[in-house]
Amino acid sequence: MSVGTDVTGVVDATVVHSGGSVALRGATVLAGPGELLVVLGPSGGGKSTLLRAVAGLTDLGRGRVLIGGVDVTRLPPEKRDVAMVFEYSQLVPFMDVAENLGFGLKVRRRPQPEVAERVLAQARGLKLMRLLSRRPATLSAGERGQVGVGRALIRVPSAFLFDEPLAHHDAASRTQMRRHIAQVVTGLGVSTIYVTHDQAEALAIADRIAVLQEGTVVQVATPRELYAEPATIFVGGFIGSVPIGLLPAQLVSSAGMAGFRVGARILALWAPVPDELRDRVGQDVVLGIRPEDVHDATSGTYPDLTSLPGVVTGADYTGAETILTVAVAAPPVHAPGSGLADRRAERALLRARFSAGTTARVGSAVQVDVDVARAHIFDPVTGRALHHLAPRSAN
Repeated sequence: MSVGTDVTGVVDATVVHSGGSVALRGATVLAGPGELLVVLGPSGGGKSTLLRAVAGLTDLGRGRVLIGGVDVTRLPPEKRDVAMVFEYSQLVPFMDVAENLGFGLKVRRRPQPEVAERVLAQARGLKLMRLLSRRPATLSAGERGQVGVGRALIRVPSAFLFDEPLAHHDAASRTQMRRHIAQVVTGLGVSTIYVTHDQAEALAIADRIAVLQEGTVVQVATPRELYAEPATIFVGGFIGSVPIGLLPAQLVSSAGMAGFRVGARILALWAPVPDELRDRVGQDVVLGIRPEDVHDATSGTYPDLTSLPGVVTGADYTGAETILTVAVAAPPVHAPGSGLADRRAERALLRARFSAGTTARVGSAVQVDVDVARAHIFDPVTGRALHHLAPRSAN
């Protein structure tokens, strides 16, 4: 998205804390009008710092803040016209829920009938009707969070900023709340930046996602694009309900056909070497394999695939299926972004979707079929993506 449209966010933003640690490194994150842009990353990645910079609560060492396309870098927070929701909502203790919901409109001198109408609309949407007469001290953390969200959504600001607003909600409440937030901000056409470390939440509501790693924007794309074409090993591992599996391999070619040597076995691609990988033949790469592309070899579903032997190191039953973590006969991947868990492993780890009725348990020997035609190819030194192979046709 080009700077100059009615965008909201930061441009080339750098923030250095007083102790010298860098919270943001040249970050550019911009949400368009009516767009819900999620800033996603692990704790300490710079997400909240970015949001606070947009709100004016954190000063930039370098860069600009735009709200609706206007440079507000030097404006104080009260002049920026943003509605911000923090992880811990601060409500006015001597006001009941209805008064807290309408407080922002009342201080802006909106007519009482309008305030009452908007309060009821938000209370219905957030299922707060039964709480309208209660004081904050009598509410749970999750209920206070709902009121904080409603107090922000009742307004029509220049931008909405959400900082982990659903952290204290149960699973059912989070689902309902995030749907309501997405519906309201999209309907109002207001730029929205939403911070979370929960990738499932991000995938569910985002128009686009900006992935942050140690203060750096690694990739900005739609949820589908992030999953299908992760820019780095880190993004590949962070996006998806089950972590991506990583295999060290060597790209090989015979009679013009490509394959990947993993240990003593060749995983055949059954296709020519892709143009983007021609200069990598004979070199080491890292294969990123999604769990849906690792199959139980005993099922016989994919007879043209090469199987790898392994030992189950983890088994997670989900009801509809069982997710197995399988250690295969290959060294672990230590490329940038491969994750602390995999760094501690003694062998490469794949995740596989097995049937719910599998008898495999931790310690079981298994054979898995690996569909390398759907692999993501990464550079083992930089961790950056080299190529994303075309998916196999649906069965």
